[in-house]
Amino acid sequence: MSAKRAHLEADNAGAAGTSSAKIEPYTTYLAAHEALVSLRAVHTESEVLEGGQRALLTVRTSDPLPSAVRQVAVRLVALLCAHPATDSVAMVAGLTLALTAAEPSVRCEIYQALGTLYEVKGIFATVAIPTDAKSALDAAILSDLNHSQHHLRSAALALLPIARPHGQSAGPNLVFNTICSYAADAHPKVRQAALCAILRQHMMGVALPVEMYDECVVATKDDFEQVRLVAIELIWAISSAFPEYPVTIEKYDTTETIRLLDDAFVKLCDMVNDSSVIVRQRACAILGRYRDVKHSFLSQTFSKQVMSNLRRFVPRGQRGKSNKGRGPPKASSIPTPQGDAEVDSDEFKLLDSGAAGAFVHGLEDEYQEVRDAAIESITELSIGSTEFAAKAVDFLVDMFNDSSDRVRLCAIRALIAIGDRSVIKLTEEQLSIALSAMKDACHTVREGIYAFLAVSAVAQPDALSKLMAAMKSSLDKYPDDQMPIYRALMALGLSHSNVINTAFVRALLGISEHYLSREARIDDTVYAGNVILLMNTDLPTRHELATILPDYVFSHLPYLRDKYRGCFPQDIVQSVPTELGFVRQMLEQPRDDPAVIQLSLNDRQRRQSSALANIRSVLSLVSDREELRGGDDVERVWQVETAALLARRVGEFEHSLGDVATMPQADCVVVEYARATELVLLVQSRAATMLRRQEHIDLASKIMLGMYKIEARSVGLDPSCRLALVYLRLFAHAAWLHAHSMTSYDTRLAERMLAEFSLRAKRADQLLRDRSVLPSELADLMQRLAESTDPQPATEQTASLIRAFVAGFKPLTFAPLGRCQLVSASCSKTAVSRRPVEFNHVFPLNLSLSASLAWVVHRSKIVVEVTMPTNEVIALHPPPSTLKPLAPLHWSLSWDTIPVALPLSSGESTAIGLTIALKHTADVPWSDSFIVKGAVVPDTYRIESYYKAAGDLSRRHVCIPIADSSISVGVNPVEFKPPPSSFTRI
Repeated sequence: MSAKRAHLEADNAGAAGTSSAKIEPYTTYLAAHEALVSLRAVHTESEVLEGGQRALLTVRTSDPLPSAVRQVAVRLVALLCAHPATDSVAMVAGLTLALTAAEPSVRCEIYQALGTLYEVKGIFATVAIPTDAKSALDAAILSDLNHSQHHLRSAALALLPIARPHGQSAGPNLVFNTICSYAADAHPKVRQAALCAILRQHMMGVALPVEMYDECVVATKDDFEQVRLVAIELIWAISSAFPEYPVTIEKYDTTETIRLLDDAFVKLCDMVNDSSVIVRQRACAILGRYRDVKHSFLSQTFSKQVMSNLRRFVPRGQRGKSNKGRGPPKASSIPTPQGDAEVDSDEFKLLDSGAAGAFVHGLEDEYQEVRDAAIESITELSIGSTEFAAKAVDFLVDMFNDSSDRVRLCAIRALIAIGDRSVIKLTEEQLSIALSAMKDACHTVREGIYAFLAVSAVAQPDALSKLMAAMKSSLDKYPDDQMPIYRALMALGLSHSNVINTAFVRALLGISEHYLSREARIDDTVYAGNVILLMNTDLPTRHELATILPDYVFSHLPYLRDKYRGCFPQDIVQSVPTELGFVRQMLEQPRDDPAVIQLSLNDRQRRQSSALANIRSVLSLVSDREELRGGDDVERVWQVETAALLARRVGEFEHSLGDVATMPQADCVVVEYARATELVLLVQSRAATMLRRQEHIDLASKIMLGMYKIEARSVGLDPSCRLALVYLRLFAHAAWLHAHSMTSYDTRLAERMLAEFSLRAKRADQLLRDRSVLPSELADLMQRLAESTDPQPATEQTASLIRAFVAGFKPLTFAPLGRCQLVSASCSKTAVSRRPVEFNHVFPLNLSLSASLAWVVHRSKIVVEVTMPTNEVIALHPPPSTLKPLAPLHWSLSWDTIPVALPLSSGESTAIGLTIALKHTADVPWSDSFIVKGAVVPDTYRIESYYKAAGDLSRRHVCIPIADSSISVGVNPVEFKPPPSSFTRI
């Protein structure tokens, strides 16, 4: 080892504070890279110290090593400097002292590592380095600024403002001037690095000189898009620092002076036509930062032709003076043909042709990122200028037709922001576009349209009638949009008090001038929306309308006000005529007092919690009960009384809900489980007389279907609760089987029926054993089934085992956590539900259905159940293209071609039911197909029919409806009459 090598190792060992006798540099790229990867993952303090020492030694050693090895070593040093065990100052000093002898690629890597350490540990800013290392670094940077390799010049430029901060060097402007001199370098990467360094100087508090503005404008025409990106940022920085600085425009011996702020705005408008998507997006985004731009320049962004207020007259003959040394000026006596460009015009334009219509170009861009940025900037500029906002409305409304949901939502938010400051006056064309957007498939877009209409206004009653017709259509088609529509109608009523007159109200409510009006249905959503619109007008208008409104409208107000809280004004009482005193009295009740409402809610919640606690206590009593003394009669009395107590507790809970339609799913499943437990107690009280009793079959069916329903419609149900459901289904199966006389069936069929029950019992036993929960009743049943030696499983001995299990059954503890969610579906429309559909049995009938589904994990399990006029239920799988995700586990179903083949009808009108269900895998398909339907296996059922049914795939699932209600579609059969032909004999 040479003396210089030993000296370097001693220096490194002193810096790290450990002995370096065994420290060797990395000699291969693989070894250095493996150390880099391993130290990034898991490392100890000793490994960090040793790795840093070896890496620094690799950088500084004079032994011939590949440059790639030294580069990886520099990265390793930068990584380990962030560790608190390393002396980062000594490491940085070692890197800077190695700059002199390093290759260009290694020096470039060192500059980048020093820049990273400045960001991570504050080197050069809060942590000083030794003077000799600082001097070596300054000398290396100044030397590399003139290097022939562009990447080295770029790295040195990037580090220069960090290593020599402004104000800490001998000449404060020396560093800045040095950086500016490289803004016109021959290589684009160097130009980019220079402009980025200038921008960094500005961000560090250095005041940019206004003279740099022209250089930045030139840089916006650079061929390299990254240079243009930094240039437009610098233009914004300079123009915001010197907004009133005069900029002189000289053209055709005519001089015009404008503000630097306006000129910079024009230059950035020109960048909206850039060839790069990134530059266009950035330019559109920066335009929104400008404030106090003259209205003439703002208005020009919406016109592709330069407006007259930005044209300047040139006296006759002045254009000729610019043709110096090129002969006499051309004659301009020949008139310019109409429609052609006027080349020799007596005027010049303050704007470049590319700057005109900047936002028009931005809104028409093919990339949605550019359109989004343009809309956001229009929004920001509209807040500061009312005139600009008025011009922007027309273009933003046109964006409702954009192909991107995100762009449409962005335009809607922009218009809402404009409308919050001043009501938007819609033209007929703008209203038509907005009403078309109300049919958007996206629920969020539709809600945005309603909010936009709430801050808009129309001038004529005909336009308002058209708007109300569209609202009615949306209520019919999208019931989920009811409350957003009502909120929009509230605002529309307040802003259209001068438009709503008696003629409009008569047409809206169908009130005749000569005949009594038929009272509207109080639960009609369209009628409720009309009343909300009328009652939110100003008080004088309401007094005027009271002379023509029927009395039933006012009598409905208390109900509508309580049902749609917040949709009626506080002074609604003053709208009611004095002769309707009972209505006024109902409206003046203190239920509107927020304190009273809160007290009522608190009392309701207290009663709900108390009723739910009572239900849980009864369930615990049933699960933990011990055998009663006194025989079967005492047990039977206890079961009946406990079932009645459960029914009473469930009734108290339902009564405590009042008019609340929803409650936590965890509470819902507890109540459903309580209902099933009540049925279990009823079955047990009648176990001795269950044979051939249809009512007992029905009880078993309700228990089985209820347990499947809880499991299928609950997402996030904990495993212990699912085991309780499985165990209760085993009881339902035993009760159903106990109601059959097994000796009346074919021996092989009876064997299969009991084998299916045994299979279910074994599965339940295995699941409960895995959870270390094994009820004694199930253990006894499994033991007695295993010990049974009777060759005839259909005998009284086997039936007695099932009877004993039914009589001694105790439900498991059921305590779901609060995180479970309800699987639900809301059918929003059917295209043929309001009037009967004519059909012919020769052709299939296509129905349409749209719905929103929530908390559905597997969309492949979604089915549409069609209930035929013969009460036959057909489950149809919707095509994948009809289901679209709205959010995690939330789906939108839009199926317009549901095929329904109707049989030959008797000629009378009938109805078809549509609902949405989930397929849930049955535990024991063949038996469950009978139990769920509440059916008894016929005595004539053959074993061949069993094997055929067991192979039927449709029996392997139980369909659980998840929609709150089904939709009924009226159908009217018609006779098919083919068109007559020329060969038909008459």
